[in-house]
Amino acid sequence: MLPVQDFRAKLLVQRRELFRRAAQTEDDLLWLETDVEREAGERGQAETMIRLLDRLDERAKREIEAIDRALMKIDAGSYGRCEGCGKDIPMARLQALPMAMTCLACGEAGEVVKQ
Repeated sequence: MLPVQDFRAKLLVQRRELFRRAAQTEDDLLWLETDVEREAGERGQAETMIRLLDRLDERAKREIEAIDRALMKIDAGSYGRCEGCGKDIPMARLQALPMAMTCLACGEAGEVVKQ
């Protein structure tokens, strides 16, 4: 049986790190905005997430989407099953790439079922 809670924790750490990097980039760019007035009031959490997502590059966005998809598969009880052939994804692959949706053979063959 897969230690799904361990994978969930690892995925959440990776997701948080991607958003942290986006926030850091934003902080680094603030000094450029010397003549820009500070926004009044607090932004809502949804607006903040949208702003951070806009700051991420395409690779990071795809990685967050893959992490979110893996988290949904954990919730659905289908995590660790290849979307190409339906067989279990080897533990070593999941440990190296927790958001993997296919076994190595299907991933190399491009046999991913789009959902």
